[in-house]
Amino acid sequence: MTGFGRRFFNTGLLATATAGPALALGACEERSATASAVYGLLDVSKSYFREVDKALRTLRVTMGFMRAHDSFAVAEIGACSFTDDAVLLNFTAPDRPTERQRLVAAYGQKLADYGGRAKPANFTDIRGALLQAAQTLAARQAATRTIVLFSDLEEELPPNCRRDTALPATLRGMEVIATNVSRLPEDNRDPARYARRLDGWRQLVEAAGARWKVAPDAAEVTSLFRDS
Repeated sequence: MTGFGRRFFNTGLLATATAGPALALGACEERSATASAVYGLLDVSKSYFREVDKALRTLRVTMGFMRAHDSFAVAEIGACSFTDDAVLLNFTAPDRPTERQRLVAAYGQKLADYGGRAKPANFTDIRGALLQAAQTLAARQAATRTIVLFSDLEEELPPNCRRDTALPATLRGMEVIATNVSRLPEDNRDPARYARRLDGWRQLVEAAGARWKVAPDAAEVTSLFRDS
């Protein structure tokens, strides 16, 4: 091979080698520019347990609107919720529609099976659940990161569980949607109590740099993701 040939050949190899990572990086950036990451938090406390089936149905329907590279996770809110044991599912949708449909169907069945064996918890660690959700979403390559909170928002920690009053800065830039926030018997006796509870969580979420939204009916959550 002549000197010119060697130079040309080596230059071609270099161009190919450098273009490969660049193309891969471009593909990753393109995917993250359109992908969404959703984390559903399910309150299984005794005061909210009657709403669990409705929440699970909403989550299964919402999963059906996933596109390629979207990610979806669901965890229960119980006593000291910051634990891997609380995570019910966590996956990213594949490229192929048929493979994506099979995966969504399988995880939908997993949620249905969970609903049949779920047990009410004595305590509700909402801040721990939000911390875990925020850390998971922060690690995702996504254009939007959303936490959907199915809860009455009445937090009650067990004696051995300690949480900072403030929510983590990891929530910054994310959106927290509280939906189907049911009223407690105490709220009926003092209607202002319900509004104070909602506003208290709004202040905590916004202080962490996240956006707060209340969707009174869980069906509104499905509509948000269907129309996105």
